Amino acid sequence: MTELVSSPLTARTAQYFSSKTKDRILKTSLVLFNASSFQTVTTAMIAQQAGVLEGTLWYHFPSKKDILAAHIALLQSLFEKQNTRANAVDAATVVHGIFQSYDVIWDFRYILRDDFSVVLKGEPGALLSAQAVNQFLDQWTAGRVMHSNECGLLALPPESIESTAELILLIGRYWLDFSSKKYPDSSQAELRKRGLTHIFNVLEPHLEASAKDLVLELLNR
Repeated sequence: MTELVSSPLTARTAQYFSSKTKDRILKTSLVLFNASSFQTVTTAMIAQQAGVLEGTLWYHFPSKKDILAAHIALLQSLFEKQNTRANAVDAATVVHGIFQSYDVIWDFRYILRDDFSVVLKGEPGALLSAQAVNQFLDQWTAGRVMHSNECGLLALPPESIESTAELILLIGRYWLDFSSKKYPDSSQAELRKRGLTHIFNVLEPHLEASAKDLVLELLNR
């Protein structure tokens, strides 16, 4: 399991976790769920990697479902903070905002990737919370495409906005699951970059010139 914990979070997300026991559990479980799945990772595995007793974990989080709820709340909080930049009108701020928002999505990808319909059966509230994250992402993606078109970052005909947003969602969401299976030996940083590259390849023919240059610069960092 040590190998799984070596899959890092982006620096932007990692900074929100302190060295306190509760945060160590949240951070460790997030990395493990991302690397494997919510269903296969046990509380014993999380406790071992976090360096705490399983009883200590249960004190803070009586079940994995409580960890999931905490992750969803943190995802929503971080996404809200990063999303403010994506609402700007200048190309640099919008592009940086989209990259930062994608980092949050990537760091909490198990929530979007895993199927909770079985593991959360009998827990309608928890299941609805997990599903709501996906619904929010659908709306956010459509909104970003429309906003980018309105402020001149993209040049899409109105009738293509919805289909472009759906294509981005298809790539972004299924890349989360496909990437680790297709490239099991690749680093998380490399897989994240590949995912962003695929998304911007869809947008590239429609991107304004300065935005296109900025995207290439950020992808090649």
